[in-house]
Amino acid sequence: MTIRKILLNNVSYHCSELDRGLQFGDGHFTTMRIVNGVPLFIERHLERLSNTNQRLFINHSSFDSLAERIKVACSGVEKGVCKVILTRGNGGRGYRFSDDCIANEYIQVSDAPPAVGTVHMGVATLRLAQQPELAGLKTLNRLEQVLLTRECSASRYDDLLVCDSSGHIVEAIQGNVFWFKEGQWFTPDLSAAGINGIIRQLIIDEKLLAPLNIGCYPLNELAGAEKIIVTNSVRGAVTVTQFNDKVVANDELPSVLEQLI
Repeated sequence: MTIRKILLNNVSYHCSELDRGLQFGDGHFTTMRIVNGVPLFIERHLERLSNTNQRLFINHSSFDSLAERIKVACSGVEKGVCKVILTRGNGGRGYRFSDDCIANEYIQVSDAPPAVGTVHMGVATLRLAQQPELAGLKTLNRLEQVLLTRECSASRYDDLLVCDSSGHIVEAIQGNVFWFKEGQWFTPDLSAAGINGIIRQLIIDEKLLAPLNIGCYPLNELAGAEKIIVTNSVRGAVTVTQFNDKVVANDELPSVLEQLI
């Protein structure tokens, strides 16, 4: 299918096909922290990219050498963030894609955001759709997070806890959530919605928070939580000092997670 004309900001754009990532959000990404030129947990990020390529049937022919390109891009950066975006590649206007479509790869390096020690968290009005085929994946379809961020900006909170369409806790806008209550740790099951973050999976694999219960929890399960933590690969782990305007009893980060800061 041939595209005859493309106008970008009302100016002719000379390209035979557009990136499917732009057209359909047909792709995925990962974001890693850089410390002294080293992309942290790069092996886990590469595993995430590889697994998502397989689940989305994306043909990334140069994946085997991606690690080296990431390391070169991060070299010399004392503190920063590296974002790797993989799209299915270029295509025409229809949803259908060819099996020989070659992925496009983008590597972006930026300055590190300001450090965050604690957050005040509210509850989002917008809820996440349930889609088991895409659950856990960090796809380019992030319009829910865009709208959630707008909702958060209009609130008095630093972050918002987000539930799915069934009312189950899923995650925060800026990461995965864990809470401690009655001697046990809890985190939501992400088989229907949400993103399985690199730090979340590391905590589960290394049993950093134990005993840890993973399940479907309604919002009222957070009532009386003694500690709430939000994790992502850029900030590591941060504690929630207030939830829905109520002070959380224990706002200290568990010592086992201090390595992630």
